[in-house]
Amino acid sequence: MNMSVSIPSGVLAAALLCCAAIVHAGDKVERTVAAEARGEVAIVNIAGEVFVEGWDRNEVQVSGDLGGDARLDVTSAGGRTSINVINVRGNHTHSATDLKVRVPRDSALSVNTVSADQIIKDCRGAQRLQAVSGTIATEQWEQELEARTISGEVSIRGHDGVAQTTVNTVSGSVSLLGGSTQFAVETVTGDMRIGVRETGRGRIRTTNGELKFTGKLARDGRLEAEAVNGDLDFTLREPVNAQFDVETFNGDIVNCFGPKPVKMREYAPGNALRFTQGAGDARVRVKTLNGGVEICRE
Repeated sequence: MNMSVSIPSGVLAAALLCCAAIVHAGDKVERTVAAEARGEVAIVNIAGEVFVEGWDRNEVQVSGDLGGDARLDVTSAGGRTSINVINVRGNHTHSATDLKVRVPRDSALSVNTVSADQIIKDCRGAQRLQAVSGTIATEQWEQELEARTISGEVSIRGHDGVAQTTVNTVSGSVSLLGGSTQFAVETVTGDMRIGVRETGRGRIRTTNGELKFTGKLARDGRLEAEAVNGDLDFTLREPVNAQFDVETFNGDIVNCFGPKPVKMREYAPGNALRFTQGAGDARVRVKTLNGGVEICRE
């Protein structure tokens, strides 16, 4: 006896869509899905490279080559697009997967990698970027940016606009250049290079990393820096109107503005430098244990 089974058209369409969104190990990736102009795009990759570029289409396009033990899932619903590189065998070794992803340029972006590098261009929404040993290189406009790595380097190129930037690394170095920003940068052994147009609120902390800071202090701006063993060098653009409060335990203090540091105790280590330059609207507070401090003008 012949029997026929009727499958509802909606169920069949959903099944086909699900199959179309999964690309299997070793395949060449070529996927495009609809997305909202200001939606969210989340990307997860283990090893390889993730290159993300903003464009003016309300679509997310994924292209590249999958590693031999990987599968790619792409889903888009409710204003959120997810791109996940999944290990097929469930082991601890991963073949490199390189992805190129184009997203609506005002999308909020979240990227999580292990040893995959992240390169991001012309993405103007908020960004949450995390890596273990992969490097992060991105741009920032007027939305918040947060970048975290263990041993990977972080490089951020800022554009005009006021935004909050938060960077945390263990041994990775940090480069934060351009733009007008409020920032918090923290490293353990990573060196820091910070060169911003104007600083409203800045906080820097390191254990053994060195700092090279160049920038202008905004009116009523605040800049704080603390180090255990790292040297901290500040080059401030004119006009400089700030109150300075600098202390070191074993480090030297060099001040190009004139006033000299004084010993905090007659028979113990420790130097302090407190002075006001110009109107004193902004405040600069620096403390180190063994690192030296240099303050100069550009």
